[in-house]
Amino acid sequence: MDGQPIDHILQRRTDLSTFIVHFTRDTSTSARDNILSILTSGQIRANASFGMAAEQLRNTPYEATQRVACFTETPIEHAWAMSTPIAGRNVRLSQYGVAFTKDWARKSGVNPVWYLDITPDHDWLTNPLQQLIDQALEQLNLPFTQPGGLPPVLRLTPFIEQMGTGTRRDGTTYRKEFAWEREWRHNGTFNFSLGNAVAIFAPENDHLALSPTFYPRLGPMLAFLRSWTPIGVSNE
Repeated sequence: MDGQPIDHILQRRTDLSTFIVHFTRDTSTSARDNILSILTSGQIRANASFGMAAEQLRNTPYEATQRVACFTETPIEHAWAMSTPIAGRNVRLSQYGVAFTKDWARKSGVNPVWYLDITPDHDWLTNPLQQLIDQALEQLNLPFTQPGGLPPVLRLTPFIEQMGTGTRRDGTTYRKEFAWEREWRHNGTFNFSLGNAVAIFAPENDHLALSPTFYPRLGPMLAFLRSWTPIGVSNE
């Protein structure tokens, strides 16, 4: 059959990315120190739990089963949007990050997040799934061995998030719209070698300071990308 290979076509689509990026943020240590720790240790730690079962398992012995390392498949030229302050967004990501090819990440257990719509009257997906979660939580009272004995749906929930805007029955409003982040996740701490990374994101004025740390090990094979901000967009 005539035609171009699908890989060649996808490489020309600017709305798609062949990379995923993990951006750091300030915690008890600075975002810069955090990216240095990640790159030297070869680990992106899964410190927080996310997904549809995260809240119900918070502060339980099973919370760790929902902890993930987070990435975005936002195209490189739009990566600036991830570190721009956004009203109503609790997480402030920095301009420091590390990128991997999507193909390699997939082989390493990184998977796209599945977003379920919770806009009013769009409960045909979330309600059945919540029922499965509730049934699984009842099973947690029984002995089980991780990960094989973990109820199957709880192995999926770290990769499932809700999205939607509406008004609750009590009259309060809600807005949970993060599908634009195009998030990918790895359940548990993500391990890699520096040779698996294809680029490091950092503010341009920090490239010279960071280069001596990593260039002697990989040289030009590892690119430093500027975490730029488009004209007219504030990064303060």
